Amino acid sequence: MKVKDRISLIVPWGPIGGIFFCVIILLCGMFPGEVLAEGRTEEPGELHALSATLLDGDTGRVLYGKEDEVKRANASTTKILTCILALEQCDLDEMVDVSAYAASMPNVQLGIEEGECYAMKDLLYSLMLESHNDVAVAVAEHMGGNVESFAVMMNEKAKEIGCQNTQFFTPNGLDYKDGENFHGTTSTDLAKIMSYCVWQSPKREEFLTITQTRQYSFTNYEKKKNGEYTMGNRNFQCGNHNSYLNQNPQCISGKTGFTGEAGYCYVGAVESEGRHFVVALLGCGWPNNKNYKWEDCNRLFLYGTNHFHFRKIPDFSRELEDVTLLEGANKSYSFGQEMKLSPFVEHCTGKVLLADWETLDITTKYPKEFVANKKGEVSIGYLQVSVGNHRIMKRKIRVECPVPKRNLAWYFQGIMQVWSICSVGN
Repeated sequence: MKVKDRISLIVPWGPIGGIFFCVIILLCGMFPGEVLAEGRTEEPGELHALSATLLDGDTGRVLYGKEDEVKRANASTTKILTCILALEQCDLDEMVDVSAYAASMPNVQLGIEEGECYAMKDLLYSLMLESHNDVAVAVAEHMGGNVESFAVMMNEKAKEIGCQNTQFFTPNGLDYKDGENFHGTTSTDLAKIMSYCVWQSPKREEFLTITQTRQYSFTNYEKKKNGEYTMGNRNFQCGNHNSYLNQNPQCISGKTGFTGEAGYCYVGAVESEGRHFVVALLGCGWPNNKNYKWEDCNRLFLYGTNHFHFRKIPDFSRELEDVTLLEGANKSYSFGQEMKLSPFVEHCTGKVLLADWETLDITTKYPKEFVANKKGEVSIGYLQVSVGNHRIMKRKIRVECPVPKRNLAWYFQGIMQVWSICSVGN
């Protein structure tokens, strides 16, 4: 499968041809994005963000990256991991007690007070819609006992998701340094976490319900002496700060963030014609450039939806050469007989997201001959499909072996058959 943009220039000779050729060269210099040379790719254009990633949410392939492996502070985008951990490990009806430490967190805060109680569900809406720092700590203490233990849980989950350069110290993303270590992640790791939250997690539906809600209201609870909870008298209203939900109808989730160290950050997910895209932006401007992140989002998502499309993965079995079966226990008891078998690729179907200019790289490894060992399907090698350095899939190459390996009984029968033929001839 090979799809590339090419332009062939047929230049007439003579003075007019020379002038025509010069004009074409000048135009190519003026509009480099319009002509794609062999192997050259288009770019989304200049971005404000220091680090940026466009990720294929299905395969985890980075479709575009700008300093995407550089670890940076990531502010409140951290809270998507806090939220998904709470959803996966807690009951939404659990009651969360507020400590003095949680209540002491700086703005942005809900204003919870020491000794109060809240339903986990309500706190998660507060966490994701308004990005309240005190709520994040209350959730962390409820789950881990303290912030430090919860940070261990966060980092373990990040590794499980596939993050390579992430280290979280706080559940809310506030700037934190411990010597040379600091709270932060890469744009690619952050995109992987969002991809997990919206498409892979067993609690993805609950995550999407929370992050897509525009307005949410709730109250605190009071704990009675008998252990029962009753609704309190404090009322709260939360509004969703993810403006991209309104700007792009294909956006299904997102989280903003800002600290003095991190700058404006954003991670968001989009679904378009069955394609799953994630954008992660770190260091996307500082005051007064709050809208830079939306400009970068539009640029990256437009780049993805315009240039990356599904291509059907062909049946590579037809491209494989026949293999020779050696020492097969053929029914004719012929010692020298070799059998030719047609190999096939196991479960090699589906589709892959490719840019207009990308090609599939196919690698096969299997012997051209092999010794029989059993009757039935036998694995003899593998086929790997890649795009650049990213492996899309790896499948076994198999053959249907009609006979097992020769054994003593087969050789005895063969010798008897040869002897019988010789006896008749004499």
